[in-house]
Amino acid sequence: MARSIAVWLGLALAPAWGMSAALAANQLQDTPHTSDVSASRFLDDDLQQVTHSVKSPLQVAQVPTVADLEAQAPGLPAPAPSLGIQRTMPQVTSVNQLSDVRPTDWAYQALASLVEKYGCIAGYPDGTFRGNRAATRFEMAAALNACLDVMSDRFASKEDLATLQRLAEEFSSELAVIKGRVTNLEGRVANLEATQFSTTTKLRASAIFSVSNVLTGTRAVAANAVPNRGPTIEDNPVATYRARLNFDTSFYGKDVLRVRIQAANMPNYGTVTGTNMARLSYDTNTGGQFTIDDLYYRTPLTNRLFLAFDASAGNFDKNVFTFNPLLQSDETGAISRFGRFNPLYRFGGGNSAGLTLRYTLLENKEQGTRLVLNLGYQAPNANNPNRNTPNTNGLIGGAYAALAQLDWQPVKNLALGFTYVRSFGTSVAGGTGSNGFIGSADNPIGSNANAAADNFGFQFTYRPIQKFNIAGWVGYSNVYQVQGFTGPRREAEVLNWAATFAVPDIWRKGDVLGLIVGQPPQTISVRNVAGAPGATFNSYHIEGLYRIPISRNISITPGLIAVVNSNSNSNNAPLLLGVVRTTFSF
Repeated sequence: MARSIAVWLGLALAPAWGMSAALAANQLQDTPHTSDVSASRFLDDDLQQVTHSVKSPLQVAQVPTVADLEAQAPGLPAPAPSLGIQRTMPQVTSVNQLSDVRPTDWAYQALASLVEKYGCIAGYPDGTFRGNRAATRFEMAAALNACLDVMSDRFASKEDLATLQRLAEEFSSELAVIKGRVTNLEGRVANLEATQFSTTTKLRASAIFSVSNVLTGTRAVAANAVPNRGPTIEDNPVATYRARLNFDTSFYGKDVLRVRIQAANMPNYGTVTGTNMARLSYDTNTGGQFTIDDLYYRTPLTNRLFLAFDASAGNFDKNVFTFNPLLQSDETGAISRFGRFNPLYRFGGGNSAGLTLRYTLLENKEQGTRLVLNLGYQAPNANNPNRNTPNTNGLIGGAYAALAQLDWQPVKNLALGFTYVRSFGTSVAGGTGSNGFIGSADNPIGSNANAAADNFGFQFTYRPIQKFNIAGWVGYSNVYQVQGFTGPRREAEVLNWAATFAVPDIWRKGDVLGLIVGQPPQTISVRNVAGAPGATFNSYHIEGLYRIPISRNISITPGLIAVVNSNSNSNNAPLLLGVVRTTFSF
């Protein structure tokens, strides 16, 4: 009997020792190893692969190489893998459960006996046996050990057991090493599970180091200012930072609860230059103190319906597609605030809270087409219960922005967006454009507190070839007074547009060469607003950048921002900002 078992083992394992110890003992990792690899290295690699398999529930690409035109919003998390070390399928009871073993195989009968009579051979998780795979002596020893464990007097005579004992002695050193290593591995994994921060929460962090300077220009003033041109800007280069810690929790594998804390000392170049046209995409200043920033929960309700609830720092751009896939990120995309996306996605602003729903109306995955409806609501002063006149506080009844957007992807490499935002009590410039005077885009009718606006946006992104993406937008706002006025109603119109060009992987994988041109938000007409200068739509934004990937987790982006006729005043000298942004993500 023992001789037949030994023969069967030999037949099953003979093709280049084609049986893995993982199949027999449920203990070793499914990776090819040559016969000269030590057991120590073999099991240490297994532990590393177990621990490295635990990934964040929110999968976010560090350095995207091409535009993801099919993504309609930030991605949902994949189910988080377990920390367990189970590597094989449960013990098979029939050789027919092994999909790659056929009756015509020369070792079929040997495998059938080992599986069905003795129950000491298992398969891989995908239901295969992989009989032609090379195995080490350690794997052979583990397979033998599994069969020894199920042997008893009812299966073998004393002579058979003696033969098995000699086989066990032959592999005694290998069996001892395997037993010790597996015991150590189980202990280390148990310790990891016991001391980990959380079984549901993962950390994703980023840090930006920035060097920036106003290279030339005069401080921006309005067209009716006296004098018509501001003083020359005298500033020094600065080195600043922003650090973010994101704690992403998934309760059932497809949802995300994010709590973000951040600390930063970035300058607001709108203050330095006199115009928000010069603001950077990542400018934040907390005085170096860590504070709560993002606080939101996202989850799919059905296969077609997606829900996002923002409790703090909510903006529409975090929940809907903004149609500028390669340059929308403040960490690796545009270096200017205006260059990221249409400003209407920021109309919530402040410490806003709100709700966004996204529903897929039509979708053809084979053709890459779809039609998606987005509905969102944000209240910038949702945390303030105090009423005032005009009322701007609270979640309901105060300042708000309500969005409706259709995302249409008629072909695989083209996406179009049609957006309407109804707003009250908020700026329609989104922290960009002309500001600092009555009649500016930031304050078109003299007070945002009693102003309502109908805002329309058209966005697109088009990838004619794999390594070239064109995107752009047009935003129009009709702003008018709705309360607290006598006489003619104050009204204004605000317009902005931009076109972006991005070339990914131009010299090396992960890099992006970008160009952004456009006109930031400016008033194109003002009616019945005392003290407002005549509307002049003549400011231009030109931006060039090149993102250089140093590694998967580090990138450097040098860039230049030029603003011509800042604050819609042709008397202002052109502004030129130089920036070098270094981003670390992990």
